[in-house]
Amino acid sequence: MATSRAITIASIIGAVLLVPVIVILALGLYGSSITGDFPLSEDRGPNLTIQPPTGTTGSKITLRGYDWVPQTLLRIEMMIISNQPSLGIDGRMEEVLTKSPAVFVEELIVSRGGTFTVDTRLPTTLPLTPQTKVVFKASATYRGGESAGESHKSFPIIAGTGTIEATVHDTDGKPLKRGVVELLSNRGNVIAAIPISTSGIARFVGLPVNTNYDIRARVPGYTVGRSDTMRLVDDKVTRILVQLSRGLPGRIVVGGIPNTARRETTESNEPQTMAIIDLPSMSPMPTAIPADLPAVWAMASDSNRGRIFVLDESATAIHVINPITGVVDAPIPLAFPLQLTVVNEGGKPVPSATIRLFWNIRGQRVFVREARTSLEGRARIPELISGSSYNVFVTAPGYFQPLAARTTATIVPNKTSSVTVVLRAEDTRDQLSPLPFTKLPGTSRAPATSLVVADIAIDPLNGNLYVTGSDLTRGHLFVLDPETGLILHDWVVPAGVGDIVPAGDGQTVFITNRPFSTLARIDIKTGKEERRVTIPSWPESLARDASGSLFVASLRDGSVTRLNPTTLGVEAFRQLDEGINRLAVDERSNTLITTNHWTNTITGLALEDLKTRFFLPVAESPRAVAVDSASGSLVVASKNMLSVYSPKTLELSHTLRIPMPIHDVVTIDLQRHAL
Repeated sequence: MATSRAITIASIIGAVLLVPVIVILALGLYGSSITGDFPLSEDRGPNLTIQPPTGTTGSKITLRGYDWVPQTLLRIEMMIISNQPSLGIDGRMEEVLTKSPAVFVEELIVSRGGTFTVDTRLPTTLPLTPQTKVVFKASATYRGGESAGESHKSFPIIAGTGTIEATVHDTDGKPLKRGVVELLSNRGNVIAAIPISTSGIARFVGLPVNTNYDIRARVPGYTVGRSDTMRLVDDKVTRILVQLSRGLPGRIVVGGIPNTARRETTESNEPQTMAIIDLPSMSPMPTAIPADLPAVWAMASDSNRGRIFVLDESATAIHVINPITGVVDAPIPLAFPLQLTVVNEGGKPVPSATIRLFWNIRGQRVFVREARTSLEGRARIPELISGSSYNVFVTAPGYFQPLAARTTATIVPNKTSSVTVVLRAEDTRDQLSPLPFTKLPGTSRAPATSLVVADIAIDPLNGNLYVTGSDLTRGHLFVLDPETGLILHDWVVPAGVGDIVPAGDGQTVFITNRPFSTLARIDIKTGKEERRVTIPSWPESLARDASGSLFVASLRDGSVTRLNPTTLGVEAFRQLDEGINRLAVDERSNTLITTNHWTNTITGLALEDLKTRFFLPVAESPRAVAVDSASGSLVVASKNMLSVYSPKTLELSHTLRIPMPIHDVVTIDLQRHAL
């Protein structure tokens, strides 16, 4: 009896609790029938169709959709995708996949049946070329903002009937048979590029009519030529003549760090570290620079020799580039091998011995390199920093190295250093030294035990090459002869050395030290420090004008200081914004150019009193600046953009996107060299 009563009570309670659930479900179904929102329904996949499936620009088309979630908000956008020929930074033509930003087409509510229809027209103002397709994207959202599905549909563009034939001549009327002609939209965007034929003609076909175009011609050695805006109105051939004048011979050399995430092309995706650009035409030049050239950290140009000297941040050699041919000459080494021979007390070779090199850093043994001996008891360790000293520890089965016989090896520049280690026999296993040691992590590109380069410079008087850098034990001031490729001196300077500038007398140089915030004048023949002064915090850049005055830019406090080259006393001071990172001197206008990679600006200061002459915003994160001595053009290298400004008006005359993070840029005058 009690059991049946309990069952009855439970049934009543269950029925009471079930009533709200039924009411909620009923209200939900009713609401869904009104709004069309069924978030729990199975998504069968929305579909999008286009009629007709292809067409020309300006064609009327109908977009239809079915199997969409009813009563959802639908947004339709259009994107233009094309494989366009473009001039790469190696001077070769490549197919570049370009995608335009999404353009709004229509916004509507999907019907109760999950369908929609939109009548529209392809744009007639877009200068589309053959092999172009328009992609329509339809995306639906619930009223709460959640996605309700999307669909894409491509619409291939049928080639138009317009043709432009561009003939490129010099000022004497002779056809130019090399270079590139670019087709520009009325907004200045490059939409196609074609090499100039042997007859001096470039022909663009399949262009939509009733559209505006511009023509731009780039021929190495000539200034950039551009036509007036033209409008194609029918299917007749539109002919245009572009005349180019000779420019001053010169090159812009851009160096940076490899970028593995390059834009999508049909060519090889080897990472680029350097580009050579013809200055008058802003045309990338073909080079023979190997793809495995290390990252470019610092560069110096030598107009007398017609060479560019290149260093990686972690350098074992100076790479020499011919900017005319793009050929890499024999490198100048900064690191040299060590030949080790391990023998027993009887003079016989000890094979399979383990050799370890250590630095002694304030009493701490820092591991540097390791090698094993051959059957002849020899081992060769390459690329050890010139002038560095290493403690040599050797272990081998059945032998040990007496403490009194610990060997120190010093790397002598310009040759292979040799060391012989004598082991004493002992009937034990391989014995490691009981003393502790540290193995620094570093990175694959910049090991902690490498030479970290700061700067490189050419002495205009004697032609010497100067390199500053530091390792964990000391700072280095290398004096090299580029003709022989030999190190003349490797002077010891405080670690943390930064920029270097020749004094102009062929006898002394000025170097900064960033951590210690100092500037020193050093005799290159003796290595003696003649004078040192303290300067504002973290001197990031150093420059010198024709009169000999020095200019120092401080990264941390944003100041620029002019110093007397003899006394190193302050002659002028200018406070700017923090983040000043590069300096360049324009002797034509007596202007000091400063870049700020935090504010994305460049500032021109008078050399005499550092008063502001101009202030310009530039592309994001300017990394380097140079002034071409022949034309006076101002070259600014930002993160991925190379910009050239007119020397008279400071107007932006040329831009070129570089698919790598730029770190340095130099210009070189080639008027005395045959091109």
